[in-house]
Amino acid sequence: MTTEITDVEDAGTWRGNIEKIFIDIMVNEVNKGNMDSGTFSTNTWRRILLEVNSQGKRNFNLKQLKQKFNRLRAMHREFSDLLKHTGFGWDAETNTVHALEEIWQNYIRAHPNAKRFRSKGCPNYNLLGLIFNPSTATGALHYSSTQDPPNTDDEDEMDDNLEHGGVHVDVDIEILDDPPQLEMAG
Repeated sequence: MTTEITDVEDAGTWRGNIEKIFIDIMVNEVNKGNMDSGTFSTNTWRRILLEVNSQGKRNFNLKQLKQKFNRLRAMHREFSDLLKHTGFGWDAETNTVHALEEIWQNYIRAHPNAKRFRSKGCPNYNLLGLIFNPSTATGALHYSSTQDPPNTDDEDEMDDNLEHGGVHVDVDIEILDDPPQLEMAG
């Protein structure tokens, strides 16, 4: 039987600035080159655990950190997908995503987990991008078996997309000057 941690339980365990401490420590390890193929080595995880518990004055275990890491990765991927969807705009000042009501309703119907982003966006999104962007599968090199094999130009374009692309959306350049006005039914 699998138990899934809810946002409420997660917020209780990771209250205050402890999540930010965890993210900052992971970014530091990434910057030191201690992430390989999207994960940390056992020794790096142990350093992260000691540092999180020391700075956060907590008593987490390794399993809790790895579970939180996976939840943060999933949240980053879901939020990146939302930002790429037509009709959504980002307001960096308020850390919120704006769209017309109909667009939100349709998106949430297809992606129920996205409901959490409606009022609060994705905290620490840019920092999470530093951790997860290089390692998140994007399908950038995807080719189906029914397609002709890529030619040299196609391969060059795919390589460029892989090198410079990723799942993360750079929200600093997607600031809306004039967010769409939501119409209230009435």
